[in-house]
Amino acid sequence: MYFKNIIGQEFAKKYLGNSIKNSKVNHAYMFEGIDGVGKKTFTDEFSSILLKSENVNNSPDYISIKPDGNSIKIAQVRDLQTDIIVKPHSDYKIYIINQAEKMTIEAQNALLKTLEEPPEYVIMILITNNKEALLDTIKSRCEIIKFLPISLMDLKKYLMGNDIEEQRAQLLATFSRGSISKALELSESADFAIMREDIQNYIQTILDKNIVEILDIPNNIDKYKSQIVNVLDMMINYFRDIMMSKEGIDKSMIINADKMVFIQNMSKKITYSQVSKIIDIIEETKKKIRSNCNFNTSIQVMALNIYEVIK
Repeated sequence: MYFKNIIGQEFAKKYLGNSIKNSKVNHAYMFEGIDGVGKKTFTDEFSSILLKSENVNNSPDYISIKPDGNSIKIAQVRDLQTDIIVKPHSDYKIYIINQAEKMTIEAQNALLKTLEEPPEYVIMILITNNKEALLDTIKSRCEIIKFLPISLMDLKKYLMGNDIEEQRAQLLATFSRGSISKALELSESADFAIMREDIQNYIQTILDKNIVEILDIPNNIDKYKSQIVNVLDMMINYFRDIMMSKEGIDKSMIINADKMVFIQNMSKKITYSQVSKIIDIIEETKKKIRSNCNFNTSIQVMALNIYEVIK
C-alpha cells in the first residue's frame, strides 16, 4: 500500500495511489494547503515510489528548488529548463518547486512553456500554501491536489506517539489548527505556557483601553520576535474564542477552553464587530511580517489600529 507513512490526506493518498497503479501519472501537480500538513513529506514519498529510490535526496533525478532569498527568480527557472533536456537515469525526472507562491511573475511566465510542453519523462510538483498567488495560466496546467489540515484526533494521536502526554497533546493539537510542524514547534518551546499568559495580558491591556499600555505592547512583544507569527496566530485564536463565546457556541469549539473564564470576561468588554476588525488587523500584520516589513513598525501600527477600533 502506498503512502502508509502519511498522516491523514486520504483523498491524496487514494487518488495518487491509483494514478501510480494505473500508470496515469500527470506531468504537473500543485500540492496546495497550509504549512505543516505533510505536503513535502508526501512529495518525497511520491517521488520515492516513482524513482524506485529509498532516499530521493540522493537521486540525480530528483531536483528541488526553493526561494533564493525572498523569491524564486527567473534565473532559477532558466537553470531548470536547461537541466530538463538532460535525460534521466530512471524512468522519470522530478522537479519540486517549494514555496511556489514565491515565484516572481517573470519566473512564472518562464515556467509556462515547460508546463505546456514537458518532455515525457518530466514530472513537476509545485508546493504552495497559497495557490491564489500563482497565475491562472500556471494553475490551469497543473493538477491541483488539496491537502487538508490534519484532524484534531490524528494530530493528538501523532503527538502522543512522540511521547507528549495526553492533555498537552490535546492543547498543542488544538492550537496548531491542523499543522504538524506548528504542533511540533510549540511542543519544543519551553516558554509556551508563559507565552500564553503574556498574550492574555496583551489582550487584557487592549480591552482595558489604556492607550499608554497599548502603545507599549510592541516593546513587550519584542522578545517574541523570532516566534511572532505563532504569537499573532495565538492572539487571533483568543479573539476568535471571544467571538464564539459572544455567539454562545458550544465550549467544545473553543480553542482555549482551559481559559474559559478569561474568555467570557473579555467577551463582555467588546462588540462582535470590534472583534472582527481586530482579527483583520492582526491578519494584516502577519502578512506584512511575512513580507519582511519592518518588525517594530508593523507591531506599532497594529497596536495603534487596534486602539482606534476599541477606543
